[in-house]
Amino acid sequence: MYDKTKIHINKEVKEIEKQLNSYINSDQNTINEACQYLLTSGGKRIRPLFTLIASQFGEHYSRDVITVATTLELIHMASLVHDDVIDKSDKRRGKPTIAKKWDVQTAVITGNYLLSQSLNAVSQIEHPMLHEQLANGIIEVCRGELFQFEDQFVSNQSITNYLRRIKRKTALLISLSTELGAYASRADDETVKKLTKIGYYIGMSYQIVDDILDFTSTEKKLGKPVGSDLRNGHLTLPVLLRMKNSKDFKASINELQPDSASEVFDGLVQEIIKSPELQKSKEVSNHYLQKAENLIDTLNNESGKKMLLEIIVKIRDRNH
Repeated sequence: MYDKTKIHINKEVKEIEKQLNSYINSDQNTINEACQYLLTSGGKRIRPLFTLIASQFGEHYSRDVITVATTLELIHMASLVHDDVIDKSDKRRGKPTIAKKWDVQTAVITGNYLLSQSLNAVSQIEHPMLHEQLANGIIEVCRGELFQFEDQFVSNQSITNYLRRIKRKTALLISLSTELGAYASRADDETVKKLTKIGYYIGMSYQIVDDILDFTSTEKKLGKPVGSDLRNGHLTLPVLLRMKNSKDFKASINELQPDSASEVFDGLVQEIIKSPELQKSKEVSNHYLQKAENLIDTLNNESGKKMLLEIIVKIRDRNH
């Protein structure tokens, strides 16, 4: 293991920010403005952070780590833009979406541009396995967007459907972040496998918490109306659990349509807010975090372990 002093997280995050700015720069003014708007809209840079932390478990630090982190963040940004188009969302992090501020065509082209620039970024890396894993990841992210679209307002879906969806929507890129961060720093195969699973477990928990906060947080903190997922026809874990335990609630969801009255959505959102299913969803999230903690305990680098455990605490306690 290399000494953790060889990597300074804050310094490396700033370097990733510089790389992102470099790759989103375009000669086409509208695309350039839209990308800059997205980049400065308050993203948490979670995936780059996981890439950097995972790299501490390798033998040799490499500039490839920065490239991997930049690539994954570009893919994530592209997926957000496309998600907002599919959901016809007006707001993202409290600000108008690109589709709202410009138009749908600009949003689609911006998402495609970001995705193409992610491929441009990763072309700087010469490891075939890394390219293969990343290509498979992009395919799965696209499949996740398709599944999310197909599942909108589908009331007879299972919790397995939901878990499959959030795996591709969120957990996959976080899992890739830990896997490729470790791989790019030449971690041994067993450590790479463990970090891949840790990223997956944390990613699943992170999305479940997001879906809980969609009901329990405020519009100001969410940057969008409370219950937006349900209003967009996305049946998340609290909703699916409530459907399982309440025939009346399930009947109401069965009748839900995109053009249902806002009062109907308001009533269903309020029922979830008051329901015990939110706590049950939290228990599922914590189960994933516990599995991640168990694996983290088996790793060797103490500073890396500490950072991962601190993130788990923040996810468990987060309120926005």
